[in-house]
Amino acid sequence: MEIETFKGNPDGKYVKVFFAVEDGNVVGVTVGNQAIPVEQGFQFFVEPHVALQIDKCELYMDSFAPRLRVIEGEELEVPDEKEKRIRELEEELERLKKEA
Repeated sequence: MEIETFKGNPDGKYVKVFFAVEDGNVVGVTVGNQAIPVEQGFQFFVEPHVALQIDKCELYMDSFAPRLRVIEGEELEVPDEKEKRIRELEEELERLKKEA
């Protein structure tokens, strides 16, 4: 299953995932918007529930484009709409607390 990735994160609702690549092999994965990679590799922005389960995902090349997909035999747990709304409200509350 292909994983949706995003080119940017202007609203801060996605999480940065960086795959460090050496000699054509993934040698490390860094997750978090504050991380600053210093290796060669590929960076994606993904939904938070994907970032939490990045160990169930793999990097692959589709022609010349890097992509993410779920590893065969694995399954991502997707939050339902109620859980997603709770997370959004918690993030909004944190933002408002910082502004106060």
